[in-house]
Amino acid sequence: MDQRLRYLEIKINNSTPAQRLIMLYEALIDHADTVQAEISAQERPNDRARAALSVSRCIDILTELNTTLNHEISPELCGNLSDLYLFFTREISDAFEKCEPERIRAILPLLLDLKKTWIEADQLASVPHAQAA
Repeated sequence: MDQRLRYLEIKINNSTPAQRLIMLYEALIDHADTVQAEISAQERPNDRARAALSVSRCIDILTELNTTLNHEISPELCGNLSDLYLFFTREISDAFEKCEPERIRAILPLLLDLKKTWIEADQLASVPHAQAA
C-alpha cells in the first residue's frame, strides 16, 4: 500500500463521525469541481473519461450521505437533506450528460455552504457544555 493511502486510512480510522462527514463533503466538492473543469475543456481527448469517473464518485458519495441519514432523530432535516442529495445527483449527472458545466458551477456554492455548516456544527459540538452556556 502506498504511503498516501496508508496516511488516508489512518486519518479516516482516527476521525470522528463528523470529521468523516466533512471529508466526504471535501471529496464530493473536489470531484464535482473536476467534472465541471473537464466538461468545460472539451478539446482534450480524456475529458469525458476523467469526468465520468468523477461523476461516478460524486454519485457514490451522495448515495453514502443519503443512506447514512437518521430519519428517526430529525425527520424534517433528513428529508430536506435527502432531497438536496437527490437534486445534486441529478444536476451532476445531467451536467455531464448534456455537457453543461454551468449546472455544476451553480451547485458548488451550495455544497461549500453545507460543508461549512457541518464544520461549524462539529466545532459547536466539541465545545464543553459549561463553556457553551
